Amino acid sequence: MKNHSEKEQFQEILLELKRSKEREAQLHKENQVILRGLSAISDAQTKEDIFNGLLNVIKEFVEFDNAIVVSSTDKDTFSVLASTNPYFDHLTWRYNDLFHRACHDETIILFQPHKTNEFLFKNTELQSLFSSVAICGLKSHSGYAVIILACSKFGAYSTLEKEKIERFMPLVERAVIDIDYKERLNAMVSLKTKELFLSKERFQDFAETVGDWFWETDPQFNFTYLSDTKINNTSIISQNLLSLISNDFINSTIIESEKRLAPFHEVEWNPDIFNNKVWLSLSGKPFFDEFGTFVGYRGTAKDISARKKRIRDIQTAKIEAEKANKAKSQFLAMMSHEIRTPLNSILGLVDVFHNSLLSEEQLDWLNQMESSSQLLLTIISDVLDISRIEAGTFVLNEQPIDLLRSLNTSINFLDTRAKDKGITLTVTASQNVPKYVFADATRLSQVIFNLVGNAIKFTNHGHVAVKIEKLPNNSISISVSDTGIGIASTTLEQLFKPFVQADSSITRKYGGTGLGLAIIKRLVELMQGTIAVESRLNVGSTFKITLPLKEISDLPKQLNNEAKELVNQRSLNILLAEDNKANQAVLQILLEKQGHHVSIVSNGEEAISIFKHQTNGCFFDVVLMDVSMPVKDGISATTELRKLGIELPIIAITAHAMETEKEMCLEAGMNDFISKPIRAKDLSDILIKYSFK
Repeated sequence: MKNHSEKEQFQEILLELKRSKEREAQLHKENQVILRGLSAISDAQTKEDIFNGLLNVIKEFVEFDNAIVVSSTDKDTFSVLASTNPYFDHLTWRYNDLFHRACHDETIILFQPHKTNEFLFKNTELQSLFSSVAICGLKSHSGYAVIILACSKFGAYSTLEKEKIERFMPLVERAVIDIDYKERLNAMVSLKTKELFLSKERFQDFAETVGDWFWETDPQFNFTYLSDTKINNTSIISQNLLSLISNDFINSTIIESEKRLAPFHEVEWNPDIFNNKVWLSLSGKPFFDEFGTFVGYRGTAKDISARKKRIRDIQTAKIEAEKANKAKSQFLAMMSHEIRTPLNSILGLVDVFHNSLLSEEQLDWLNQMESSSQLLLTIISDVLDISRIEAGTFVLNEQPIDLLRSLNTSINFLDTRAKDKGITLTVTASQNVPKYVFADATRLSQVIFNLVGNAIKFTNHGHVAVKIEKLPNNSISISVSDTGIGIASTTLEQLFKPFVQADSSITRKYGGTGLGLAIIKRLVELMQGTIAVESRLNVGSTFKITLPLKEISDLPKQLNNEAKELVNQRSLNILLAEDNKANQAVLQILLEKQGHHVSIVSNGEEAISIFKHQTNGCFFDVVLMDVSMPVKDGISATTELRKLGIELPIIAITAHAMETEKEMCLEAGMNDFISKPIRAKDLSDILIKYSFK
């Protein structure tokens, strides 16, 4: 009995040993297959290769007809990541209890899948493929993944297959992770490839749009990259940037930049290969490798031919404009000379006849003649002024002046005109107005004279008031108010434009060119000031100018000396050089009436001859020298006289009234100048300087 029992135990041990060896052999086989599977998965290049490698391993131990890997990144909808049949690729599953269990380390066997919502399909053909289902899954760092094994045979899976699948889960996990990683990597590569393509396409579009030529060189400036082998349809033959440029100055600029490893910008290049018809702008900067080693230059060559053409066109237009301005100035100067020369005779004779015995009617005619001549003189002066201002050649002659005295001189001259019209003209100045300022007295007087003159002209009754005050910012404010005809608000903004008047009928009724206010505005702006106007029709107008005049404590001594009394004035021996016969006669009469002795020559050459060959030349006290004369003009004659050592005063007679000509007179050695038309008082005033013993 005992032997029988021991024999049975021995048989059981042998059987268990056999079973252990079988399990060991099975496990060894499974492990070998898993290792081969891991190796295959590791060597796989695509997700299909990984999936096929996994299924080849599983299929040796677990039967299936089809397999599907589904995944989800948001734990909401699972879509097919890989499958054995493209028929399944369109399938999707919502996150469900089965997938939840599978992704949390549970392998699920479904004996009747059609009784679950997850595997109930309307398509009977599709339904027949899922007669038996085994499900396993896992949770990875990128989401959830589930493997579905399907068999068309009912009851194909049991707990034995479940155990086998569970033993293969590490391989499944590795495969799913690799599939997911490959999928994401492929998606990333695809995205980056697309971005790179778009970037390249964008770069090419920009390059074609801006017309730039992009290049890259090594440290010796040999080309390593060219965006195009042509520039403006001309082939680039040279393989070196410096050889292509072939310009010593440009090359030296680039080489100097390379020595300092510095960029160079906007180097203009006019290549010979384009027959000098194309201009390029070169820019480049050095670039370095990851170790900081200088490896070359990158840059662009931009076509700036259009810009250069615009610059040339602008320069040409500027030259033409300057020529036109010069021609206009010369024309106006000539017109000034041609108008002032006969006016000199007219106004000179007016001065002569004023001292004659005339009837009241004749005196009235003479006054009308003088008024008309003065109006003509004013017109030509206005035209000259606006021309010089617009040409930018007008220069202020600023110096220390007595402000109130200068203003009163201009205003007092108009007092008689106001009284003749029955208008009250008043001037008020605040106590804080500075006595001495730095300004152009002539132009300041011109501004006030025009403003007050206009106010009187357009006022038929009432008053004209001038108010002068110092503002808190130390500027000087001068306002001129009147009770005249006023100006419509619609025409105020046009008021300061040349040749514009508020109403064209005003020109016929009141006269004038419409230049006065335009000149005033330009002069005020040249003085860094402002002008404003307020007006109402049939009520009156107020013009207000504000000037930043610099206050000074006192006038220089030479400007503070008043004109000397005429007690010691003596008769002068005067040499008059003038080519116009009428002007010779008028000036001779005016000078002789003032007690001077006059000798006349018709040009500068005759004046020089007197001083060279006649002994009485040394007895002249003053020379009145016309600037514009035939044979030899006054400036040339003066220059030659000074070279001969003639030091007596020479006074220029000019009909141009241009500052540049006056400067030329002084530079030639003339002592002073007087402008045509010459009035008796002007002549007397300038000769006073040379009339004392």
